[in-house]
Amino acid sequence: MHRSLWTLALAGLLAAAAPAGAQTAGAIRSAPFYPGESMEYAVRYGGLPAGSLEIGIDKLDTLEGRPAYHIVFKAESNRAISYLYDIASTEESWFDAREFYSLRYRRESTENDKTRTKEYVFDQRRQVRIEPDGDVSPASPRAVDQVAMFYYVRLLPLEPGAKFVLRNQADPDDNPLTIEVLKKERIRVPSGSYDAFVLSLDVKTDGGIFKKGGENRIWVTTDARHVPVKISSKIGIGSFEAELVDYSRGAPVPSAR
Repeated sequence: MHRSLWTLALAGLLAAAAPAGAQTAGAIRSAPFYPGESMEYAVRYGGLPAGSLEIGIDKLDTLEGRPAYHIVFKAESNRAISYLYDIASTEESWFDAREFYSLRYRRESTENDKTRTKEYVFDQRRQVRIEPDGDVSPASPRAVDQVAMFYYVRLLPLEPGAKFVLRNQADPDDNPLTIEVLKKERIRVPSGSYDAFVLSLDVKTDGGIFKKGGENRIWVTTDARHVPVKISSKIGIGSFEAELVDYSRGAPVPSAR
């Protein structure tokens, strides 16, 4: 089993959902998500239960004097899968609530009793990522990290036939990525039935469960919230699915508007 099974599945989703190079904060509609929003997904791999994903906005924080959504993402394997490969990870993102780009990113993961930490802050003016030891690496203009991208895609003006060539992933080498809205359909998942847009992801790299040339799909609700209710990827003879099992909307915070 690939070591990053469901963690990188979502990472692939997030990477594919980066903002288009032509997009600016002024062209993006108001955020349809609020502090307190949370989403929980059941994960299956090859048709078998594999674990869970949770992602939500913990609070509206302040970073570098700017309001920022503090987003927390957790992935965990279930007991059966843990016998083969045990994984648990927590990722955090501080996502500028006005400009819709990343200010800070942190990830801590434990895989088979080995814990690893990755952290960096973004200098958006200089277009770089800075690690705690001072190492600097390039970042795309108005860079968005993989967790924050999960929210950024929900800001796009989605409708059947729309296509977005995205060039603002945190790592410039991952650009461009393309999202195409294939159609609208009714879908049922554990949390209920929804009218959803079906998004096709054309990825450039193989850095996650979404593979170059693979059949990568995301279903998001057609209402203003664009909540992702299902994530699916066909990888050779294998398949990955994550379906929404629980959702909490949260509440608006005036300073984030």
